Amino acid sequence: MSIKVANNISRIDWDKSVDNENIFVSYDFLRCYQDYHSNLEHVYIIGNGNKFYGHLFNVNISDISDYSRNFLFKILLHFFLRFTQLRFFYFTNSFLTNIPSFSVNKEFYLDELIIGALKEKEADFIVIPDFLFEHPSNRSKLSEYVKVEVEEEMILSISKDWFDFNAYKSSLKTKYRKRINNIYKRSKDSEIKLLDRHYIESNKDQIQQLFDNVTKRASFKGTVFNVETLYSLINKYESFNLYGYFMGNNLLAFSSEFSHGDKLYSYFVGIDYSYNKEYSLYERILCETISNAIKLKKHQLVFGRTANEFKSNLGAFPKRSYVYILVTNRYLRFVLNRILAKIKPRKWIQRFPFKSLD
Repeated sequence: MSIKVANNISRIDWDKSVDNENIFVSYDFLRCYQDYHSNLEHVYIIGNGNKFYGHLFNVNISDISDYSRNFLFKILLHFFLRFTQLRFFYFTNSFLTNIPSFSVNKEFYLDELIIGALKEKEADFIVIPDFLFEHPSNRSKLSEYVKVEVEEEMILSISKDWFDFNAYKSSLKTKYRKRINNIYKRSKDSEIKLLDRHYIESNKDQIQQLFDNVTKRASFKGTVFNVETLYSLINKYESFNLYGYFMGNNLLAFSSEFSHGDKLYSYFVGIDYSYNKEYSLYERILCETISNAIKLKKHQLVFGRTANEFKSNLGAFPKRSYVYILVTNRYLRFVLNRILAKIKPRKWIQRFPFKSLD
């Protein structure tokens, strides 16, 4: 199979390679990420009527030692990894981990794509999402990869009976309706505004800080997301919106929404946690996003991977997700493969808030 590989999307015939049915792999969308993430080494591959995107970045994975049961080994491994920057090749967009960053029309050989992507490059870890590794058009059998379950993506199916947010709320059991009423009561003094390009450009440092507040709490910290990407997406797409949550002139939180097909995606949020509990900021963001999905007559609302139990209070259900990982150094592979195999998402309790679900 003949493939072409480039590190800049403008240096490869990206648009003409296949039809752009998936907006998340379109030229304009990926260019927004490329322009504001020079810290990443972007990889674009086309061949046989298919196209694929991934990127390389450095990350510290010392927290992986927590999965070892041997206390002494855990301490030694943590000490070693603490001072080690490892190079990851993530064969998708790592900022949108559960959305395919590829468009496939014909069969492909994943091993050939990886060899082409990493030619004259170094990667300590190769990470492939399950929807690419297990794709029915993939003809490669890659036995050395370890299958690792990762945190679930939470999805709310929008009922055709919900003509507005009140109809959604009426479908909930009493205690869950009361929770939502309390959320609105605590956040009643906040003002929600659609942020325009000028505001985002003028306040990008504050928006970045709010976003970083959220990512600092994540169990795995990848590369830093530059919120100027959001400014670029708003310039390109009318279907992408950024909302600010204000007390007076003070921006306390923001949320983003991307409407595509029959789904509304809500991936990027930022919060000042010193105000979160008092004003139920995060909970209000989730409620407003549900309301917008209903107004737009979407079939699904895709929340992303964080705060799973709380999202299940609102009716969202998990979609189990996996990645396949190869540690390229055989000595490090011997040490880490057993630990990788033990990694599991944090346990949480699935709630069933709707009257019709007991």
